[in-house]
Formats: sequence, structure tokens, C-alpha cells
Amino acid sequence: MVTSLLVLVSLSAPPPAEKPIRALPILAKEPKIDGVVKDLAGAAELKVPKATPDGTALTPRAAFFKDTLYLSVFAKDDAFNEHDQLEVTLFFPDSGTTSRGFVYRFGKNGVRPPSVEAGPPPFVQPLLKAAVKDDDKGATFELAFPARSLPRFQAFKQLAVSICFEYQDVDVSGNEPIKTITCPTGEMVGGPTRLPDELRKNLKPAADVEGIEARPTGWVGYSKLHYPTWAVGDAELTPESLGELIALDNAIDPASVALPIPRKLVLADNRPLFTMLTGKNPYSKDACNPDNELRMAMYVVKGNVASRALEWPAATCALGRAMRFELEAESGQLLIGYTNGQTARFVWTADHFERSELGSR
Repeated sequence: MVTSLLVLVSLSAPPPAEKPIRALPILAKEPKIDGVVKDLAGAAELKVPKATPDGTALTPRAAFFKDTLYLSVFAKDDAFNEHDQLEVTLFFPDSGTTSRGFVYRFGKNGVRPPSVEAGPPPFVQPLLKAAVKDDDKGATFELAFPARSLPRFQAFKQLAVSICFEYQDVDVSGNEPIKTITCPTGEMVGGPTRLPDELRKNLKPAADVEGIEARPTGWVGYSKLHYPTWAVGDAELTPESLGELIALDNAIDPASVALPIPRKLVLADNRPLFTMLTGKNPYSKDACNPDNELRMAMYVVKGNVASRALEWPAATCALGRAMRFELEAESGQLLIGYTNGQTARFVWTADHFERSELGSR
């Protein structure tokens, strides 16, 4: 009996509090990205491993101003040339299990194209700023990462971030480079640093958002279940712009897959519901492919803010195609009928639809 009680107490205990991390310093004024780092004098020096046996070393510093992360990195190199390269990896470890870090590349002429696998999305590249100054001792990189160039970051937790560097010293083109890595185990020496809350001060995500990710036209919030649950656009949202904001190029026009899904419904309080369609059409060929399905997500919208109200199948081999949609605005009841004869029923609560078994078949 005592053992059972101890187990119950253990299961109900709250998660341990976060260990506070000192935030990076905030600069007094915006630095000029010109390779001269005197205006980054207030930046914090990041811990790195000891210099490699050949004497190669990196000296990175970091600071923040408004919504931008500034880095300066001195790479000791007595023959800096156009083949040498600096890679910067940024990752927010508490932003959700499906989030990933970005690897950015820089060289003698500034920003370089990223790798397809590890680099940021294409819209990020024009946002980056870089300048490089070199002499007979090495090269100094001065870099700026505005908020929308960053990977997915925490919605509410402290903004712990891992900043890692890899310098590739290539003395002769075609030779194997000598690499200097500041995170040889994948972690920063001494643990992650932290960005100031200025990064997200103008964002007001819903309570169920765990991580926030940038888009070309706004921001998307991911829940702990790893799906988009909230979004805010730079302008008032439409069904089309919401699809582009959340799913980028993956949003599907319902007409293109012969589904009569209404792009807009209206609740009793006159708030619109916009529907977004994603996935793969199981009925694209003569036979139904059970590995494919189309899913619809409904978002209740107010101005430029959208919150997910329902996520449900739109076409599967088991259900068929969703061909009937009825929303009784006054009662808040939503009916979705499928070609295989089933009808899914939902009831509107305070901010989303819940499945109702009453009358479902």
C-alpha cells in the first residue's frame, strides 16, 4: 500500500523547474555589419575547447539587439582564402522534439548557400548579413541573424540556444580541410547560452504552443503533439494566405482533388473558420492507396491570428471522401459525411470542435 502511494505521488509531481541561464548581453545600439567588431565590444565570449595541436583556434562572441542575434568569430588562419569556410549551427533544444537546428555557411565573400539537408528554408538566406575582414593572423566574421532566420524556438520556456561553430581551413583547393569544431560532442562547452526575451516580446502564442517557427509572412506555433496549432500573419488572414502561412507549398486546393470542402464557414459569433487541406490523395489512381490520406485542419480566425479548431481526415480508404459539410451555427454542431456511408459529428466548445458520438455512424 505504501509503495502504491509513493508511485502515485511520484507520477503527480510537477516537472523540475528550469535551471536559469544568464541571457546574452543586449547591445546599446545596432552594430554595423562591416567586419570591424568594435561595436560588438559588449558581446559575451562563448566557451570553446582548447586550440587544436596545429594552433588553429576560434574565438566566438555573441550579443543581441532588438530582434537580432549578432555573432563575431575570429578564426586563426595564416593563409585565409576563398576556399575556407565557417559553419554556424543554431538549435533551441527545448523547442519541441520535432524541431531541428539550422546550419549556416559563410566564407570570404560573406553568406554562402547552405546544404539542402541541414540548411534553413530558402526564404532565410536573404535575411542573413555577414562581413569578413582578414589579415596575416586570420579572419574575423561578423554575422547577423534576425529573428525570422532562426530555427524554431521556445514559446514560453527560457530561450536556451546552442551555438556551435566549425571552421574548415583549406590551404589548397581539393585538399582535405583541417576542421576546428567548438561542439565536438554536439553540445556547447558549459551548456547552452540564452537569448533575451526581446526575441518574442511581440508574439502572443496560445497556451498550448510549445515552439514558434518563422515563415515569410508570419509565425506558426507548434503544440506539444508537434502539429501547427496557432499562427499569426503579417496581414489579415484569408483562407489562401493561411494555407501558405502554415503549410507553405504543401497546402492543397480542395478542387484539385475533387473534394467540396468549404474554404470558409462562419460560427455563431461571426468568427470565420478557414479550412486547410494537406497530405496525399489516396484516390489518385484507379485503386485506393491505404498508405495515403488527405487531412483537413480548421482554424478559427480573428484578424491576423488563427487557432486550430479541428484536425480530421478528408479522404482515406476506410472512410472514403468527405463530401458533405453542414455547420449549424446556432447549435455549433458540425457534420462531415463520407462516401463510405459514415458521418462524423462534432460540437463547438469554447474554442474548438469536439467529437460527438450522439447520432454518429
